[in-house]
Amino acid sequence: MSLDDLEERLAAGLRRLVDGAGARRERGGQAVRRRTTSLLEPDPDSPLRRLDDQFAARGPLALLRDVPQLGVLVVAAVFLAGSIVALERSGSTHHHPATLRQQADATIPTTLGPAPGTKVADYLAQTRKRAQLVSESAPDKIYVALITFTGYQTPAQARALLGELEVRKVMAHVQLPGAEVLSIPVTAALVPDLSVAFAAIAQRKDNDRVEFANLVKTITGDTKEELTFKVFYLDASRTAGLEEKAYASRACACVFAALVRGQARDLAALPGFPGVRAVDLGGDDDTLQLQPLLPEQTVVVTRPVTPAPGNGA
Repeated sequence: MSLDDLEERLAAGLRRLVDGAGARRERGGQAVRRRTTSLLEPDPDSPLRRLDDQFAARGPLALLRDVPQLGVLVVAAVFLAGSIVALERSGSTHHHPATLRQQADATIPTTLGPAPGTKVADYLAQTRKRAQLVSESAPDKIYVALITFTGYQTPAQARALLGELEVRKVMAHVQLPGAEVLSIPVTAALVPDLSVAFAAIAQRKDNDRVEFANLVKTITGDTKEELTFKVFYLDASRTAGLEEKAYASRACACVFAALVRGQARDLAALPGFPGVRAVDLGGDDDTLQLQPLLPEQTVVVTRPVTPAPGNGA
């Protein structure tokens, strides 16, 4: 066979292949249509008819099949329920700040500071939670708060820790058994006011020292009761003398708490500063009872701490 004959046969075969492509496509399409029709036609042997008879021949699906209008009602009910839920969620989100404010106001105490028997860790966690809640609900609102420090501070150190907050009172205590816990009003500036107050307190404590010493001299008997009183007066005289020396310096490191006023957001941020132990938010400072937490109380509050007036009177 020559090369020309081979090329002629190949060309003829290619023409037959091309000419038959249309017919093959038509036969394939007819086969697909027959299969689709057999699947979808509602004759007894149709696959969809068998599924319909098995699952929708009875119960709610059968009712929907026989009464199509019910399907429209079901879809409408689902849409309406979804709309109501969305509106309720939108409403609750809209009133969320008001709800927070109500919760915050309900948690504001009338006594600031932990009661005897309170675990210190629980008290600190409670004050942090309340300060955060108040800050979230009304960050610009003015509140009164009892600030307690991690240790005893000088007036200058206390002023630095409190920043620009308005200070109403400070609590002072010389670290001695039997020493008074004093509440000292601040009417102008913290450091100058405490300098004047400390001088007056030192003078009062010196007077107490002399008075208790004189009482010791009046006890001349040796009965059990008289000896008990004598020991008591001796201890009181010694303590008053040490308190006098501490306050006389006017820079006594004895300030451990302060009653302040400020915006909720500023007060809630204070526990993050070194030296600040707790921020206990309250209401009206004219009606508040104060039970400040002493720095040495670290596990459980064992005794009530009620500050006495400390203006030197």
